[in-house]
Amino acid sequence: MAERVGVEQEVFYSLRETRPLIYRDWDWWSWFLGRNYFGAASEASQWDTVERNIRTDLELHPGMKILDLGCGSGELVFRLAQRGMSVTGIDNSKRLIDDCRSIAVERGIPAEFLKTNMFEYTPQTRFDVALCINTSFGYGTDQENRRLFQEIANWLRPDGQLYLTVIIADYAESFGIWSDYLEGGTLIVENRYDSNAQLMTSWPYWLPPNEETMICSKIPECVRLYRIEEIESMLKGAGFIPHMLSSDPGYPSHSLGNKVTRTWVAQSGSKPLTEEGSI
Repeated sequence: MAERVGVEQEVFYSLRETRPLIYRDWDWWSWFLGRNYFGAASEASQWDTVERNIRTDLELHPGMKILDLGCGSGELVFRLAQRGMSVTGIDNSKRLIDDCRSIAVERGIPAEFLKTNMFEYTPQTRFDVALCINTSFGYGTDQENRRLFQEIANWLRPDGQLYLTVIIADYAESFGIWSDYLEGGTLIVENRYDSNAQLMTSWPYWLPPNEETMICSKIPECVRLYRIEEIESMLKGAGFIPHMLSSDPGYPSHSLGNKVTRTWVAQSGSKPLTEEGSI
């Protein structure tokens, strides 16, 4: 299992200055992290815990229609589908989606994976549950993020549920440089937080073992963060009834922990939805 440790800034800066940098785009990084980090074999038991806790929190049962927004490595989709649920996972990374489809076929798992941006997604059916976990929320503009909650409400059946886990702005300044020593090398992430814009900027770096190079991203990952009261206000404005849980579902070892993340179960139905079949 990955061991998360701190990295001295001086050590990181020295490595970055002395090693040749190999740049990769975010489609590559999404695939790489999905397969070698979030979806690593060492994390399987932790994903079992995540699936079990979500299934308990939402009282999921076979036959329910589930949407996983930003499904990444597909680990949660696979597990829920194997329990008899109809699961659709969407992600903006073509490499990851292609990979997830191949794994589903190989394992005989009846799950659907779609390559699409969640802000442009137009489902042809309604869902009982929408999942947006592992900090998948906040990648759009402030207007897009707020509108997304309204869209999700329309994608759900009456009394449907949104399960949401986000990094919150309340404690974001505790971020810094951290690393995980993995089987195939070392992952280092440099985080910078702009408290005025509530924007988290993250630069991932990968140090392969016994090599003198360092792989980095061409551009940083930028996530708009919100405070607890802002999230709840946005959810209520979209017609949800939010309930913040006392703990997160139990992420794999790379988790940022309860201090900087919060989880909500938000019930839909307090706002009229579009007619069935019109989405």
